[in-house]
Amino acid sequence: MPRPSPVRDCIAELVGAGDRHDWSIEDLLEALAARDVDANFSTVFRAVARLEDDGAIRRVELGDGKARYEAAGEHHEHVRCASCGAVAAVPGCVVDAAVPRVQDATGFRVTGHQILFEGTCPACS
Repeated sequence: MPRPSPVRDCIAELVGAGDRHDWSIEDLLEALAARDVDANFSTVFRAVARLEDDGAIRRVELGDGKARYEAAGEHHEHVRCASCGAVAAVPGCVVDAAVPRVQDATGFRVTGHQILFEGTCPACS
């Protein structure tokens, strides 16, 4: 059983709230500081890695080369605003029907995917 960790517990609470899909390590550091939880980059990095290994959170690719995290749960895609960078979840999986075609065309057994849509959010339109 893992040792108790106030940093890991707070990160699990923050990311687990599910209202964001784009938590970076820096965002988490800032949120922890706002809650008076003492942590540095390494501590947050290790806590995030542990939560990811445990299946509590998952890494998402949002096209900017930064590690971002969200609560684990039902698979979905994301859309990111090209102007302001706002991120929203796209409910459900929009590519499930394409998986058999990808497998037939490549011979690969598809075990997962990440699709990022890009556009302009309502506030920037």
